[in-house]
Amino acid sequence: MISASPSVASPRDRSTRLSYLYGALVLTGVGYFLLDLPVQVTDSYGNMAQAEQGTLWDLTYRQFFQQAYLRPLLWGHIRVLLDLAGSSYFWIFRGWHVAQVALLIALFLSIVRPRGAAAAAAVPVGLGALIGMHTFAGTIREAFPVNTFMTILLCCYGAMAIALGPPRWWRDVAAFLLFVFAALTVESGLLVWVVFVAAWMAGARGVSRSGVAAQCVLLAAYFYLRFAVLHVGAPGLEERSSGYGFSLQDPSDLIASFGGNPLPFYAYNVLSSVLTILFGEPRAGVWVTVRDAMMRQEYVTPRSVLVLACTLGSLVILNYVWRRRREWLARRFDRGDQIVFVFFGVTAANAVISYPYTKDVIMSPAGIFFAAALTVALRELLENALTATAPRAALAGVLVTGLSVAWAVAFATAHFGLRYAAVQTRAEWAYVDAWLEREHLVVSGPAAVEMKRRLQDEAIRLHPMRPPLRGDWIEWMEAN
Repeated sequence: MISASPSVASPRDRSTRLSYLYGALVLTGVGYFLLDLPVQVTDSYGNMAQAEQGTLWDLTYRQFFQQAYLRPLLWGHIRVLLDLAGSSYFWIFRGWHVAQVALLIALFLSIVRPRGAAAAAAVPVGLGALIGMHTFAGTIREAFPVNTFMTILLCCYGAMAIALGPPRWWRDVAAFLLFVFAALTVESGLLVWVVFVAAWMAGARGVSRSGVAAQCVLLAAYFYLRFAVLHVGAPGLEERSSGYGFSLQDPSDLIASFGGNPLPFYAYNVLSSVLTILFGEPRAGVWVTVRDAMMRQEYVTPRSVLVLACTLGSLVILNYVWRRRREWLARRFDRGDQIVFVFFGVTAANAVISYPYTKDVIMSPAGIFFAAALTVALRELLENALTATAPRAALAGVLVTGLSVAWAVAFATAHFGLRYAAVQTRAEWAYVDAWLEREHLVVSGPAAVEMKRRLQDEAIRLHPMRPPLRGDWIEWMEAN
């Protein structure tokens, strides 16, 4: 009798499994710190109290008639979670936050498809860029009480996963529904259209020509609904503060400087948004690293390390494009080319959407595609280094080492940021009544009062004060 030999996993299978295992470890760390972060006071409690009023239909319908913003499904999302939560707000809202991070990591790995040793070696750097990117910090430190920017990140990665798959009729339907959901959640949801169109231009056929045409019709319908039917309009200079140069400008300052002609300010915002992805600076329109170096003689800071990480990452991506230039000119795109091409398209469109004001988290869709493009480009660099001449291999080794260390620091800094946010949020709930008084906010109605009491109890009881961490390097990390 001949017995069947046991199946042996191929190197590609092992690389994929190891990559997903590493992704699970990353999720464990991020999830631990997220579950130690109470639901925040600002932008959460007030929104929750408002979302609880009336029915889900009435709440969603009213949001179609707000000035400057068209975000009805954002409020519907909050209301659904409120109904599920009952009186246990923390576990539902923060649990959903952790689940969103888990889904984002899974989508990242499914998109970059780590097969082979070089691909698996690139994954830790890619995940370091995904979590450590400054544009991502706002999606895990803040909640409103659902972080809608995180929702859009999932929609963008979901769109990429749909576009990269084999042609199926249901992908067109999924693309249709995904655009409607994203566009009516927050304005950056329009980037789902960019993902589908850019992927199709690069040869991805998961969504058919008709499906892409339907996306274009939906985009036109969105603008018609927003500006011609509902007259929602767009944010102006008076909406909020925004960075410019070396400082943050109040709306009154912006109006005084650009009220007669806001186009230079809008151009500055678009350019700043592109640069913040490629070089990690400026931050929300403010040249923080340059200012610290010039005025304070502070050269080695978490922000300057992030600038190094983004700059080296951009060099690796540009090197990839240069090496693949002939294939790109001949329109022979493989899966990696399609990911990098979509990164450029999303970055440009994301920057344009950011024209009214700059904010790191608004550029988070471009940030997550930077991480995917970097993973693809780094994999190609590692594969080529194995057969390169000694000088080229040595240069690649230096570049990869610097890139890995810089993103490891940014990755660690993100966790310190979560811990610091937890301490600050707990303190806010401890003195929430004083905060309400300073903001001239009055909590009225038994439901709103009970919600405040419950949230305060969860913030203090479930999150006891953590012992402070000591050491110069701890303070250096928390200075980000």
